[in-house]
Amino acid sequence: LKVRPYPQGRNSIPNPAYDGGKGYRPIGAVNTHQVEEGGRCQGNTNCVPLCTVQARYHSGKTLAKAFAVNGERRTPLVEFLPQAVASKVNIDPDSGKVRSLEVKVYKDPASPAYDTFTVKGKVFVLAAGAIETARLMLASGLRSTSGLVGRNLMDHAYLLNWALMPQICGTMRGTSSTGGIVDLRDGPFRERQAAFAIDIHNDGWGWATGAPTSDLLELVDDRNLHGGDLRRGVIDRVSRQLLLAFMIEVMPVESNRIEVDPKYTDALGNMRPILSFTVPEYTMKGAAYARQFSRTVFARMGAQDHTHYDPSDFGYVAYDKQGYAIRGGNHLAGTHIMGTTKTNSVVDKNQRSWDHENLYLVGGGSMPTIGTANVTLTLAAMCFRSSRDILKSLH
Repeated sequence: LKVRPYPQGRNSIPNPAYDGGKGYRPIGAVNTHQVEEGGRCQGNTNCVPLCTVQARYHSGKTLAKAFAVNGERRTPLVEFLPQAVASKVNIDPDSGKVRSLEVKVYKDPASPAYDTFTVKGKVFVLAAGAIETARLMLASGLRSTSGLVGRNLMDHAYLLNWALMPQICGTMRGTSSTGGIVDLRDGPFRERQAAFAIDIHNDGWGWATGAPTSDLLELVDDRNLHGGDLRRGVIDRVSRQLLLAFMIEVMPVESNRIEVDPKYTDALGNMRPILSFTVPEYTMKGAAYARQFSRTVFARMGAQDHTHYDPSDFGYVAYDKQGYAIRGGNHLAGTHIMGTTKTNSVVDKNQRSWDHENLYLVGGGSMPTIGTANVTLTLAAMCFRSSRDILKSLH
């Protein structure tokens, strides 16, 4: 088994050899203020939900560039509507094209009051994620010829396994995960069970147990440590924590889906998404093997296996007389999958709707499968393809 480095997209030290010797210094990267590009990565092990120095990429950075022209902060090329929620996609009954979007704009999040606007254009793009894009389509009565809008919802099923190493291993240094084991992402076994990739976490047992808070409580309540002994106990415990996060593939299943019902609405009167999701047996077979695999790895490293799954956990799943706590990865996909015809998919290879010529449904929802990789890079590549197709259609 090989531990392989993961791609890391973060601001770093400027390289004088970059760009043919011209060098490169990210805008604002010389300090830690919250600027467009952010500071340099300081290895705070706090990339999620946000980077403390904004070194990690987020879409706000691209938006900032979209608003800037020749250094100016505003441009007529992009108009941003804050606190605006798209509520309905209006279709021309004759052509099948999108005619407009209805948008509800609210002033106070605590108030249900809003104003309704109509947005018109030549091309419309829904990019609200796999859940909300499908929800808006269904709430607008747009179900596609294939009937697959909202269906085949996918996410990676995470199974966490954690142990205490026999020696200090540098936990809490570097970013959340800089490498892992991906040797079992493919092979003939996939006819029978799901593949997985293994993230080696640098942030201890935080995701699994709530560490270091849980460690502090145990050392105080169970061992009665305080003062210097408590400090040394926390340092010793946290610095030897190892977490293996198994990212297990989930196949597309039509019954895993998003639906809407007028009985369930939000404060603005928009229909909420109703989720139906069951972890497929194919995935659970992979989870069972992942647990067995982690036991073997921990034993060979001389690490103490502390993994346990609580039956009261919201993600607890019983399979083959064993229990597992399944986590989601927020790698959402499916719900408007791409394909070759309007009868087997919702969008084409450019993420253009088969049924509505000037409508694009972009994002992970277009992906028909996800394998064992995070969806982000594939999602970005697909959006570049959609952008080129939109420009071509406008010209």
